[in-house]
Amino acid sequence: MNWKLIRIIDSCLGIPLLLATSFADRLRGDKRFPNRAAVKRILLIKFWGIGNIFMILPSIQALRAAHPEATLDFLTLTGNEEALAAAGVVDSVISVDTGGIGRFISSWRRAVSRLKQSSYDIIVDFEQFARFSALVAHQIGAREVIGFETRGQYRSCLYTRPVAYDNTVHITRSFYALAAAAGATTALALPYAGLARLEDLRSRGRDLLAGDGITGDELVVVMHIGTSGNFSERRWLPERYAELADLLIENFRVRIVFTGLAEESSLVRDSISHLHFRTAAFDLSGQLSFADYFALITVADLVISADTAAVHLASAVDAPVVGLYGPNTPALYGPWGRRGLAIYQRFDCSPCITNFNAKLHICRHAAGRGACMRAITVADAFELIRQQFFAPEPPGRCERLVGT
Repeated sequence: MNWKLIRIIDSCLGIPLLLATSFADRLRGDKRFPNRAAVKRILLIKFWGIGNIFMILPSIQALRAAHPEATLDFLTLTGNEEALAAAGVVDSVISVDTGGIGRFISSWRRAVSRLKQSSYDIIVDFEQFARFSALVAHQIGAREVIGFETRGQYRSCLYTRPVAYDNTVHITRSFYALAAAAGATTALALPYAGLARLEDLRSRGRDLLAGDGITGDELVVVMHIGTSGNFSERRWLPERYAELADLLIENFRVRIVFTGLAEESSLVRDSISHLHFRTAAFDLSGQLSFADYFALITVADLVISADTAAVHLASAVDAPVVGLYGPNTPALYGPWGRRGLAIYQRFDCSPCITNFNAKLHICRHAAGRGACMRAITVADAFELIRQQFFAPEPPGRCERLVGT
């Protein structure tokens, strides 16, 4: 399904549906579940964004600590199931299929019917702006329904406990505010440190690299070029990735592993065609399952990516990561590990996609679409990366860079 169309429909139909549902509730009176002392079942909802799901992991960790006996279920889209399985942090995953209108409606109805039978004590809706999630949370029902009160979105009228969305703090902290409303009391742990399968993932990642002839003592830089179908203006030019890769290979003798979705393989091939040191580069675009991709991230010495999920996968495991930003702001969506670097050429019109406009804004910069990403030069990116990760005693240096 077309994501932009979905967001437009959500925006146009969502508000009147929310208001009508809220009005009907008031006519019927308060029908909330009776209070119970112990929290036995919690449902978490996040439909859009694998990167967002990984930014929720610290909040899930805090909820586990607050309610150790509770079952935590997660409602999401089918495309996110692999990500949640790889993270291994919830008890079950229920999904809605967006492969077509018919499949979407039927899977939505099945999911709601199944989840209504679970008698949840708490539902936490982690969507920042989508009205659909608020409607679904209301359909399922719980003693407490918690979600963001985002300006101009009218979502909070269906929540028993709305939490004001704060557009001045990183999204990991905004998500934690929802967890705190659900009873979390432990300090927000950044980066996330609760992946039980991390060592297994690292072993898998090392095996993947060995399969391409990359030995354990070589430095590996993962370059993720694409941004899936989510606002293509976030992309940096393929030839600039190539120029940056050549500089890293020439100066630091790294191996470059290019990644991307199958539909982004043409971008990777375009980038590799501009390389001078092609024997030091590998194209794994379209070849990896999500679990393999995440495993690769866990063993990378450096991840370089546009503003997309790769930044947050790396942040979750505290891998050194560089995020390239333009339409979106790194203040809210930048790297959140200890060794993250955001490169951002802020224009007067930046950011143009926000949680207040449902990330639907169209670039209107005088220099043309993607001007903010084109403003990031290879020379500036290389120098910032050198200072952060490769200079003597750099702040982001990881263990395997010591002594290089």
